[in-house]
Amino acid sequence: MSKMKKILFITFLLFMVFACRKDFERPSWDVDLLAPLIRTTLTLNDLLPDSVIQVNPDTSIKLVFQTTIFNIEMDSLFKIPDTTVTEVYIFPFNSVANPGNSFYSTNKQVTLNVSNGVELNYALVESGFIELEIFSQIKEKIIITYTVPSATKNGDTLVIKDIVDAGTFSQDGYLKKIINLSGYELDLTGVSKSEVNTFITRAVATVDTNALTPVTISMGEKITYKNTLVDIVPYFVRGYFGTQQIHFGPATTNISAFNQFTAGTLDLEQVDVTLDFKNGIGVDAQLVVNQFATISTSTANTANLSHTSIGTPLNLNRAQLTYSVPEVNFTHYNIAMNTANSNIDQLIELFPNQLLYDINLNVNPFGNISGGNDFVYKKHTLETNLNVEFPLSLVANNLTLQDTVDFNIPSESENGRIIDGTLFIYANNGYPFDALLKLALYDENNNLLQNLSVNNYIQSAPVDAFLKVISKKESVVAISLTPTDVDNLYKAKKIVLSIAFTTAAQPQFIKIYEGYSIDIKVVGDFSYTTNFN
Repeated sequence: MSKMKKILFITFLLFMVFACRKDFERPSWDVDLLAPLIRTTLTLNDLLPDSVIQVNPDTSIKLVFQTTIFNIEMDSLFKIPDTTVTEVYIFPFNSVANPGNSFYSTNKQVTLNVSNGVELNYALVESGFIELEIFSQIKEKIIITYTVPSATKNGDTLVIKDIVDAGTFSQDGYLKKIINLSGYELDLTGVSKSEVNTFITRAVATVDTNALTPVTISMGEKITYKNTLVDIVPYFVRGYFGTQQIHFGPATTNISAFNQFTAGTLDLEQVDVTLDFKNGIGVDAQLVVNQFATISTSTANTANLSHTSIGTPLNLNRAQLTYSVPEVNFTHYNIAMNTANSNIDQLIELFPNQLLYDINLNVNPFGNISGGNDFVYKKHTLETNLNVEFPLSLVANNLTLQDTVDFNIPSESENGRIIDGTLFIYANNGYPFDALLKLALYDENNNLLQNLSVNNYIQSAPVDAFLKVISKKESVVAISLTPTDVDNLYKAKKIVLSIAFTTAAQPQFIKIYEGYSIDIKVVGDFSYTTNFN
């Protein structure tokens, strides 16, 4: 057989062999390819709320945040419950009344059952109403004039005039009116002008002017008035609020400033905290802080404040009316805490997510020294605020910050399926800290699939003589992937990057400056199994 014939014969045999294979017998090759997976830059702005970060004149960073611990509002001092007053007038003898003639009148003092012994002499109503019901057994229509001399709006007294239908032998005449009290001023000093919590109502009954004949009023017939004050909410009140003791706590309030700090410890060079009691109510108050602490629920650690203010009575003066805008001048009592006079830094270094407080408040501890001129606006409260400020000048040990990035590897790419490989992490570190990186894989339901740990440190950025970063430092670390790792990479929809910073190389306090960042790029050096058709 000639050489050419041999070549043709071998070619024919190869063609027949491959043409007769089934699909699952198609040939495959292992191919190595590089695939970029993640690229992100982390700054403090990514890890902390913008409202928390402030820049000093030297571009160093400080953290500033404020939270309200509790408020004492108007309804903490007193409440005005719904109040119903019913008056029944029974005519003692027979009489005759002509059309247009008044045959009945009554004045009534209504006393509000204000809670906590509070004595009000004036109220400006924001919302609420009087529900007035009148039942009449008079056998003719009557005109009712209902007046609340104690209630005025824009100088006008509250007056309601309406007709009550004639009663029959089987059914009383009936009228129901809903009177909106919004914007009304209430004089609560009664007829004598020396009462408290008391207003006046007046009702006059007149025979309908359109009646054709005089009406006979029989002995025993009656008119019933039912007054109900409903949902009264004052905008402003004045009076004497009594001597009250209000206890707050032990209770907790949540704080979120440190939510992104998930592990490790730090030592802060300086912490300044102010506990600000801001009084917008016209009462004197005495406060006793029994306990103040921070809690980290993730570590179950609590740090109690040690400061001279704990357990010491603190006198807070009443707010003053301005008769202008704003309506009051607030008074303040500040407790200043720092690293020199307390252990406040320990409370911050805990990375707390809760504040614990236990505070006693005595209202009017010296009695009625205002002569019945205590006051409160609904919108002005006695607030307790915590103001925290500290420069990011610190010593850190595994101080861990986190960021979450979306992630997806198609189950089958044009290159085939990954069988193994290595993740290379390129870190351009602009922080003066060494760092350890950990990658946590999560599925679409936020279930943890696996942690991928990096054993080698990301090196810190070089610094000058003032410990300020002069350039970024690049480090490359690798993670070898097992088949299980590969399976979880395919399942993962999110990757949580945890970066643990340590200042071991710089034991003194180090400031963080604006613009510091770390660039993270994750590249997969994968081996694929590729099928050829």
